[in-house]
Amino acid sequence: MVALGYLSIIVILSYVIWATSESFERASSYLGRNMAPGIRGATINAIGSSMPELLTAIFFLSIAGDEEGFAGGFGTMMGSALFNLLIIPSAVLGTLIYTKQKEDVLDRLSARKSLWRDAIFLLVAQGLLLILVRPVMYWWNGLFLMLFYGFYIWFLLARNRQESKGTVETMGKVEKGTSGYSNTKERTILSTTIRLDIYGLFTKKKGVNGIRAWMILAIALLFMGTSCLFLVYLCEELGALLNIPILVIALVIAASATSVPDLFISVRDAKKGNTEDALSNALGSNIFDICFALGLPIFLYVLFNDKGVLYAFTHKQEWAFSILLRWVLIGLTIPAIFLLILPRLSLRQKLIGLIALYILFILFVFSYGAELDILQQILQEIMATDIAQGLL
Repeated sequence: MVALGYLSIIVILSYVIWATSESFERASSYLGRNMAPGIRGATINAIGSSMPELLTAIFFLSIAGDEEGFAGGFGTMMGSALFNLLIIPSAVLGTLIYTKQKEDVLDRLSARKSLWRDAIFLLVAQGLLLILVRPVMYWWNGLFLMLFYGFYIWFLLARNRQESKGTVETMGKVEKGTSGYSNTKERTILSTTIRLDIYGLFTKKKGVNGIRAWMILAIALLFMGTSCLFLVYLCEELGALLNIPILVIALVIAASATSVPDLFISVRDAKKGNTEDALSNALGSNIFDICFALGLPIFLYVLFNDKGVLYAFTHKQEWAFSILLRWVLIGLTIPAIFLLILPRLSLRQKLIGLIALYILFILFVFSYGAELDILQQILQEIMATDIAQGLL
């Protein structure tokens, strides 16, 4: 019963995270309204919707410390990465099927270009994750991850400048006093407050401008941060109550709770016909999670920690599982990308394939939590390798 109570509170926190993330994303979209669609999805939308993962990773390290704290943040990031990669595109495909959009909607040239671009950057980021995440980490481990994300942003902005020459006025043009979102229903202040629509509260009468957009960002960030802080506490308590490693709790529960904003943002974009934004948001969020939502907490923790290092893994089995988990991430990313890009598959076939991959991931996580013999044997083999031995 206590566990159900914790889960119920986590559901409520997930709602708060989603509601405030939507206001955060709407305000940030206003500030980046002149960006090209695929670039806006991979940057503004991705950063706005992935802010909960960053805050959760920071709080895990701040509260739990070295090994357990890193396991919580690392698990949240890895679980969120696979949720973004498999569940969010599944939801987008389901939306396209439900709204009866054309089967060739994913085969448009612009969509293929943006998908390949983000897919290549994502695979490189995952390769960096294999190299830079170590049992003992220093400030430069986090810095290199952040620098790669900085390069990714620079590349997108450089491409945006090239593609938008002469067309800036027509791209993402927003009428004065709006954010590009259509409000077909007038809401009362009470209903807006209940929905935690911070954006609506600030823009209901006077519309949006730069100052109001920044104020919305700050207040939404405060609500998100508080919710993520409570989420970290509850995940720790739930893990202790059920005797489940915090890494497993973070991989499934914390990751799902913080990934809800990405899901709703992408579904909303798909409903509006912005398929490129919807899918770029999912892949761009993964790049943000791997490089920045993990890199920044590592960098800050080591920088302000008297020890000057982060002891991420001190047990051989957990280190071996982290290696296997990163290879599983790459192993699921490649078929997921081809499922999205291959033109011969129907939307329904793509949807079934992505869901099947996510089910495999969930089974893999629970086999670790249940200590199944076959997975334990694999971990023993990894621990016996020269690479694993040399790093411990």
